[in-house]
Amino acid sequence: MLFLITGFDPFGNSNRNASAEAVRCLPAMLGDHTIVTATLPVVYDKCADALYALLDEHQPDCVLCLGQAAGREGISIEHAAVNVKASSTPDNAGVTFSGEKIAENGAESLPSNLPLKELTGALREVGIPAKISYSAGTYVCNNLFYHLMQYASEHARRMLCGFIHIPPSESQKTDFAEGTPLMASAEVARAIKAIIAYLCA
Repeated sequence: MLFLITGFDPFGNSNRNASAEAVRCLPAMLGDHTIVTATLPVVYDKCADALYALLDEHQPDCVLCLGQAAGREGISIEHAAVNVKASSTPDNAGVTFSGEKIAENGAESLPSNLPLKELTGALREVGIPAKISYSAGTYVCNNLFYHLMQYASEHARRMLCGFIHIPPSESQKTDFAEGTPLMASAEVARAIKAIIAYLCA
């Protein structure tokens, strides 16, 4: 199988992004399976365009998009993306939205097609805290997730797709309030490798 794993550029007040750090920890091969990684811009339209180009180029069997979310404890595998753009926090192009639709005539929500319960169970079995999340927010992460699932729904071939939120990395400790949950990039990479192993079993 060919896996496409993406992270995001830094945003906000941090010069790091845990998702980008995690994908840099992944190998190019895991057994017989190829892993392609990329870091996407934290910009509403550009992140989707960059993802589409990667999908067309690599034709992956599975896509896992990672995003950083302060306050999350462990691995949060998202259930569905919603057709909403809303955040007072600007993206890296300085753009904000206040409830506009991502796709004017699109579905209100688009679910992941990953086996969510099985994946969270597999992660817990190897000692990694994990849960299903029922809100991917309405910022750039959700925007990318929605575009990913819309792409998958419009193409006939089977492609496993989903979005995973992770805590900030330990290297970002000084960027967040004391007590904010953190996770080492190597531990996130271990979680992604465990997900790949489960999906390939």
